[in-house]
Formats: sequence, structure tokens, C-alpha cells
Amino acid sequence: MSSQPTHPQPFTPAEAAQLDVNTIVAEISRLRNSLTHLHSSQGELRLALAEGDDADLRSALNENEAVIQGERVDMLRAALIDKIGADSLAHYGIEPQTNGSVANGAPTASEDEGMHL
Repeated sequence: MSSQPTHPQPFTPAEAAQLDVNTIVAEISRLRNSLTHLHSSQGELRLALAEGDDADLRSALNENEAVIQGERVDMLRAALIDKIGADSLAHYGIEPQTNGSVANGAPTASEDEGMHL
């Protein structure tokens, strides 16, 4: 399975494939937690923009939409599926497909620095 990112990422699919299973699972969890917070921020930005248009807020809203696509999670999920198979994702609390969105019931992680490659 291959997943090529549309937006720049801090690692390539090949580098993700070299990570061990526990690192991939932890990073997916951390990213989902971050995406959950980003979705909340988007709601706040939309409320503020409903009160009056602001170029900076509009720009932040648009930039966040690109991030929310969840490409990094999808790329890590693809690497994990290559290692353990799609049928084993549930064992790690990961849904088979999120279509770029944060799935309900996703495991959460503490705010940390993520992985460094």
C-alpha cells in the first residue's frame, strides 16, 4: 500500500515504513489529538468570522483546512497496514479508514514533540 502526500510532510512514506509499529501507533494517536484541537479552533475561528470578516482569521482558517486533511495520519496508517495488515488495526485502537478526519473514539496522547526523523 502506498500513500503519497499532497502537502509537504516532515517524513516520506518510505521513512514512515521504517518506523516500528509502536512508534507509528503513538504518532497516529498524537496527531489525532492535535487534529481534534485544531477542529475546535476552526469552530472558534468561524464564530469570530461570523461577527466580522478579518483577513488574518480568514487566512488561519484556510491554512488549517489544509492541515486537517489528515495526510500524515493516512501516510502512517498505510505504513502500519503494510506492517501488520488492515485486520489488525483495531488491536491498536485505529480505525481502518478516516478519510482525512479525526475518528471518534481515537486514542489520545499527551502533547509532546512527536517523532523526529
